[in-house]
Amino acid sequence: MRALLERLSNPLHLAIALLVIWLIFSSPWIGMYQRMPDPPGLMNLGHVVGGFAVLAMTLVYGLACTRGGRWRLYFPWLAGDRGAIGRDISGMFRGERPMSEGGGLFAAIEGLLLLAVLLAAVTGAAWFLVQGSATAPAWREMHIVAARGAAVLTLLHFVGVSLHLLDFVRE
Repeated sequence: MRALLERLSNPLHLAIALLVIWLIFSSPWIGMYQRMPDPPGLMNLGHVVGGFAVLAMTLVYGLACTRGGRWRLYFPWLAGDRGAIGRDISGMFRGERPMSEGGGLFAAIEGLLLLAVLLAAVTGAAWFLVQGSATAPAWREMHIVAARGAAVLTLLHFVGVSLHLLDFVRE
């Protein structure tokens, strides 16, 4: 199981990233509020299918990222380790770029992004499953908040990856 998860990790990361970006940029054209329109249309249908795919892939990817104690890398504060994040933040005020390894700021952003994508996928699935009910608009609002959080964290993750690539180019 461990070897399979390791093999799937990179392709899942890429697939989730591409789908999340598509879901974020296609969301302004979604025509759902309390229920899926009839007929749903390509954008609405694609958003729902893509969202359920992200939910399944994020669950598997999350398992791959957190197995064997690796959860401490992405969620160091859960293990009581706030030092690396604090050092990275204080280093930024001195003009230093945070390291991409070691459970610091960038790893914490990755962990928060993983949680935000999972939360957006779960709330989107719940919204779809209760469509037409009185609770559908509340699930929609929770989904929008989670998706916006995931979008901000996606942008921060992109900045972190870009800075990491700069380190490779400079070496």
